[in-house]
Amino acid sequence: MAETKVRTKKAAEVKADSAVNFWADKVSCFELCKCPDMIKMECPVEKYQFLPCWEIEGTYCKLDDRGANGRDTTVCQTCRVYREYGQGKEIKLKLFGRGLDTGLRELEKAAA
Repeated sequence: MAETKVRTKKAAEVKADSAVNFWADKVSCFELCKCPDMIKMECPVEKYQFLPCWEIEGTYCKLDDRGANGRDTTVCQTCRVYREYGQGKEIKLKLFGRGLDTGLRELEKAAA
């Protein structure tokens, strides 16, 4: 429970330190990657537009069927969205606990 409070505070702090909408003058990652509506609705990028996708834990593209937790950003380094907008800066996750894998873990805990 304490971890959730810290992460919620962290999200607010990250938003305060970030631009109002990172994607305001850009084509969004889900448009560039042609994500289906189902993924777009579930992916945290749509909800947390103040950050680029590569800085959010648990985006759809960071997950795989081999147990990825959504924190591995190696896929971002080769992604055309990051290459277009990332300016070659080091990738650091800034928003935790809001992604798809996090939601799935919570559902699994509730079902157990």
